[in-house]
Amino acid sequence: MSSELLYVARRDAYAAFLTAADAESHVAWHRLDGRFVDGAAAVAAVDAAYAATRAAFNVIAVEGVGPVEEARGALELLAAMHKDGGLAPDWKAFKVAREGFLVAAADFLRSSRDQAS
Repeated sequence: MSSELLYVARRDAYAAFLTAADAESHVAWHRLDGRFVDGAAAVAAVDAAYAATRAAFNVIAVEGVGPVEEARGALELLAAMHKDGGLAPDWKAFKVAREGFLVAAADFLRSSRDQAS
């Protein structure tokens, strides 16, 4: 695979993970805000969001290079947001982890691009 195609594939994988993580955090917010019809609907939304975030993470993890640990940290914090019925999500910790992933992903992409030049 050419370095340009690899760059684009990684960029898209990182963006997909961020999108999925943001969507899952919104599910946690909506759950806390009482926007689901009942507990079963909330749990179903959490399960679907978590599955999407996990699938996006797996694309990053399978290669094993780049911001894998930062993505794993964000994923773990998202999962923790749903514990105890989602009553005490740690928004600040998630936002810090999300930003850490974003910075690490951007740095990795920039480094990869610079090495290919």
